[in-house]
Amino acid sequence: MTPSESRRLLPRLRADWQTGPARAVGAFAAALGCLLAGLLGGFSLADMPWSTMGPTAGVVLACVLRWGAAAGAGAALGAALALLALPLPPLEIAIALVALGCGLALAWRLLGEVGFERRLERARDVGWLAAAATLAFGPVAAIVAAGALRWTALSPTVDQAGPVLAAWATLAVGALLTAFPLLALDQRAMAALAKPARAASALALIGGATAATVLLCMPANHAGALAPLLPFLPPLLLVTLAALHGAPLAGAALLACTTAGALATASGSPWWAGSLQPGALATGTWLATQAAMLLILHASAVEARWREQRWEWALDGSRLGVADWHVHRGEGFASTAWRTLAPAQAAAWSPATWLAQVHPDDRSHLEAAIALIDSGQAGRLPLELRMRHDGGWRWRQATLLVIERGPDGRPARILATLADIEERHEAQDRQRLSASLFQHLHEGLLVTDAELRVLEANPAYGEILGVAREQLIGTVPSLLSPAPDDARARQQRAEMWAALREQGSWRGELDERAADGSLRTLQATISAVPGADRRISHHVLVISDITEQRQQRERLERQALYDELTRLPNRAHLSTLLAEAMEVADRDGFLVAVCYLDLDRFKPVNDRFGHAAGDRLLVELASRLRNTLRRRDQWADVAARLHGDEFVLLLRAGSIDEVRRAIVRVLRVLSQPYLVDSSAAPVPITTSLGATLYPLDRSDPEALLRHADHAMYEAKQSGRNGYVLFDPASRREREALAMAQEEIEQALDRGELMLRYQPKVDMRSGRVVGFEALLRWEHPFKGELPPHSFLPCIEDDRLLVRVGDWVLSQALEHLAQWRRDGLDFAVGVNVSARHLRRPDFAAQLAALIARHGHDLAPYLELEVVETAAIAAEDSPTTTEQMKLCRELGVRFALDDFGTGYSPLRYLKDLPADTLKIDRSFVHNMLDDAQDRGIVEGIISLARTFGCSVVAEGVETPAQARMLLELGCDIGQGTGIASPLRAQQVAQWVRDFRGMFVIAPAGAADGLARLGG
Repeated sequence: MTPSESRRLLPRLRADWQTGPARAVGAFAAALGCLLAGLLGGFSLADMPWSTMGPTAGVVLACVLRWGAAAGAGAALGAALALLALPLPPLEIAIALVALGCGLALAWRLLGEVGFERRLERARDVGWLAAAATLAFGPVAAIVAAGALRWTALSPTVDQAGPVLAAWATLAVGALLTAFPLLALDQRAMAALAKPARAASALALIGGATAATVLLCMPANHAGALAPLLPFLPPLLLVTLAALHGAPLAGAALLACTTAGALATASGSPWWAGSLQPGALATGTWLATQAAMLLILHASAVEARWREQRWEWALDGSRLGVADWHVHRGEGFASTAWRTLAPAQAAAWSPATWLAQVHPDDRSHLEAAIALIDSGQAGRLPLELRMRHDGGWRWRQATLLVIERGPDGRPARILATLADIEERHEAQDRQRLSASLFQHLHEGLLVTDAELRVLEANPAYGEILGVAREQLIGTVPSLLSPAPDDARARQQRAEMWAALREQGSWRGELDERAADGSLRTLQATISAVPGADRRISHHVLVISDITEQRQQRERLERQALYDELTRLPNRAHLSTLLAEAMEVADRDGFLVAVCYLDLDRFKPVNDRFGHAAGDRLLVELASRLRNTLRRRDQWADVAARLHGDEFVLLLRAGSIDEVRRAIVRVLRVLSQPYLVDSSAAPVPITTSLGATLYPLDRSDPEALLRHADHAMYEAKQSGRNGYVLFDPASRREREALAMAQEEIEQALDRGELMLRYQPKVDMRSGRVVGFEALLRWEHPFKGELPPHSFLPCIEDDRLLVRVGDWVLSQALEHLAQWRRDGLDFAVGVNVSARHLRRPDFAAQLAALIARHGHDLAPYLELEVVETAAIAAEDSPTTTEQMKLCRELGVRFALDDFGTGYSPLRYLKDLPADTLKIDRSFVHNMLDDAQDRGIVEGIISLARTFGCSVVAEGVETPAQARMLLELGCDIGQGTGIASPLRAQQVAQWVRDFRGMFVIAPAGAADGLARLGG
């Protein structure tokens, strides 16, 4: 209890009183107990309430300390009722209550100041309880009551010391008799009575002590011959009860004895009180002696248990288990820490139980140690053994010690300690492993202190550098020298120490001279090891000799990055060098000329002098290239060999003129004759060079090489022995064209190309005579595209022929289907001059026609533009293919006739069956007399050469009527019908009803109907 708690007593009383029925019941029980304790006081002074005040004060104090303010308030009420029940004047009772409150308040304050613990688990708490009762409550209550009684003249005898001292003793003993058992009696005391045998012995002792007290306090002597023993019998029984079952239970028994004695003396003084006066004082002294004895016993037991608990805690805290056994009696004890280190199923512990938990390989060692101890040959034996723990085995250190010997000098009691040393064994194993690794590690290992002085080095370190361990110990190795002589080594050391300061470790390569002077390349790892104060205490250096690996790596790098013959960078290395040059050019703002070189007529040199002579020429050329390269502090020109006689130069320049001068200088040096054979004259060799300039040509490295290669071929085509600079604009056009061709080819593969058919009709009779197949592209994003928007992009003969073959195949497929449906008309297909120029054109066409099983040739008309037909006259291959097609039965039509200005001799020899008047003449013939004359002339030429004539671009009835008047019956155009899908052709033919011309040629178009 603390002082602050004592000052808050009244608020706590009110709070506890209001907490509910449970506290009310407790307070009522405390009041009842205190009332009974006051009424059953075992002794009293004449006309004074001391016998009632003492027990009630003890109950009040115990209730407040143990159960709180509510129980204390109930006990105080019981104490007041007990005093009111006495046959005393009200003023004397009031004085007793005031004295009781003053004594309790002082005792309460004293216990609060000294930190009293109500469980009485410390000897000091027992002492403070006795002090509070005897030195605080007893004297204060007696003095306050005596002074008040004398002042009120109710009892003039209180001014004498004897009655006051008697009151003091009575109050103190009464308070202790009730307070001590109520505070000390706890669950551990009640647990001692859990077993029937122990409960029976305790009840027998309590009953004997109570009976002896009753016989001692009765007015008449009923004990007979046992009367002289009665004063000593209760103390003996109570001490026995305290020894066997604890002082708290003995204190409760003393309270029972006091109550019984008080009841026994209710009818008169004890039978022996005649010789001692006053008798109550003698009885009180006898009870006080027993109470003091029990308090001393309890304090001793508490202190012994406390010391035992402290040692138990100390052993548990140190993780040291303790066990001991009597050799002769076979009794054993094991501490909690022992049972934690060596868990066992048996409740009792014995050496046999211990042996059963030991590893079979270590059991014989333990048995031998026990035998040595038991024989008296050794008084203390330590040993290490493995014991079972959590399904495995863990190392324990056991120590056997003789702590008691018999009269014959042989051990009578042996103490064993057990400690967990598993971590120590693991550390020893790791240490042995580390030592073994340190000695047998193939890498060199060096340990230094903070000042880099060598503390230890393994054999591998000395073998790698040829230095003995004895020469290293205590010195600073040259490998850790911060400033070696070699510049490369200085740079390596600087990087190492910088990383070590910033990161605490470093890994990399170091160059070091061995003891024999040879240069070694070492793979090194150095780490700084901090100490307990976080300052660097050691450095650990691990090295391995990678000299051979480095040499092999350099050889592989040379093979991978350099041309074996000329020792110039190869293509792989060139890509890296070019990327680096481009990055520097972007940063510094200069030009990089990527030059592609190829020797002119190098093959004759190989054929004439052999490949060895050709190799010598290439080696000499590489040497000249190296000599022409410019070198500066921050950059250098680069020469590389791609393959054969092709080389690449990377030249840095500030302007295009500087590039040209550098290229001219290189070509001049390379054009000097080469001595490839000592028996022959020097061989003159020229070079063709193509170059592109970065960043003017902002492409990736591969594209730059490709552009320079294209420029080199242009140089060769321009006559060799010169150079050409690549034009990025031309490149973009070519790339756009290539992309367009690729897109058209993909469209053909995806089925996006289609044919539409525009009818050709006899405008006079209204009969459908044929259809012209028109190519369209159903673009997924741009919609339907006419042929003039994509066919001009097809410059590749292969793609042009492929598209032409597809158009012929589709047209024949549709024509065959229409023929099977009973429709009778021809189909015209446009054919390019390059397609027609193919040597196997007629054979491929024959195969396409034959594929459909019946002759479609008479119904197929190949339309060739007039300019292509004129060119065909000058091409024997084209003329031959046209004749072969005519032999198959295929007819030809000259498309766009009138735009090619063909001489008449060509018209005479051309194998044409039809002339098609170009739509530009038809469109303007109504308003332009010259165009009308050209149309009339074409119609006249067709009659002269026996050809039919077709007018293209017929859009109005007036145009149709004019053509009929001029003698052209067949027309084609949107005025008749727009191009149809293949699926629409058959239905359109069936629905066509001819065409009528109602008005004369000059009438308005609104009076005529064209088409059906």
